[in-house]
Amino acid sequence: MVAVPDPAEVAAANPIHDDKATGYGYAGAIVAGIHTYGWMVPAILEALGDGWLARGWSEVAFPRPVFVGDHLVTEVTVSTADPSVATVTQRVRGDGRITIDGRVGLGDAPWLDEFVLPTRRDPVPEAADKEWMPPERIPTHQDYPPMAVPLGPAEARRWATERIHTAEARWHDASGDAGPVVHPSWAMGQMTPLIRHSYKMPAGVHAAGRVQHLGLHRADGPVTVAGRWRDVEVRKGKHWSTTDAVFIGSDGRELTLCRQVAVILPPLPRS
Repeated sequence: MVAVPDPAEVAAANPIHDDKATGYGYAGAIVAGIHTYGWMVPAILEALGDGWLARGWSEVAFPRPVFVGDHLVTEVTVSTADPSVATVTQRVRGDGRITIDGRVGLGDAPWLDEFVLPTRRDPVPEAADKEWMPPERIPTHQDYPPMAVPLGPAEARRWATERIHTAEARWHDASGDAGPVVHPSWAMGQMTPLIRHSYKMPAGVHAAGRVQHLGLHRADGPVTVAGRWRDVEVRKGKHWSTTDAVFIGSDGRELTLCRQVAVILPPLPRS
């Protein structure tokens, strides 16, 4: 897969994904980790099978950035001791830098009980007057205002087409009364919008994530995303923020659990 630019709405929401990234010392716009993660999915399914979509997990870190034009290669190595678990590595062909590193598996993740999920789960409209939330003011151990996200067949197909650039049938074709399967990168892609549903935030870099699929997710109605601020840790002068979230279908089922660890960057000086 050759990395392509993020859609305009991604860059507009987070300046690290446009040319402003050079102000933070990067060579150019960073391609969003939710997309580079999504481009690994075919290799994961080839190694672990379709059961991973129904009850599977992933735990990944994003140690190095991806830039437009990078040729990405994914390697999935199934454990000889436990064929339900595999290591995953994504690297750039040419310079060999590792851009994703982690593990994936079938069933319940060994860290499943480490999620701290919100009790506030009724969605509210997007805030009209959003509070500015600089890194040093990020709260801890507090629920986000939940949000409702439309997710019918059209939205699922748009995500697969415009974000992951795949025409694979499972992400596009409905099955009877059920919509197409929702691409597993979609859930990870809602974590930043959850923050920006209620707050104004500076740029952030996706550092790590965990995902637990609780059932096969088909695009058949709106999804409530409810999250909780976890810890904020300062490392070498940078704020690392952790968020846990649960994704709830229109029928009340919990579909996915997700954790995002992000480095929240200070605002760039005004020119």
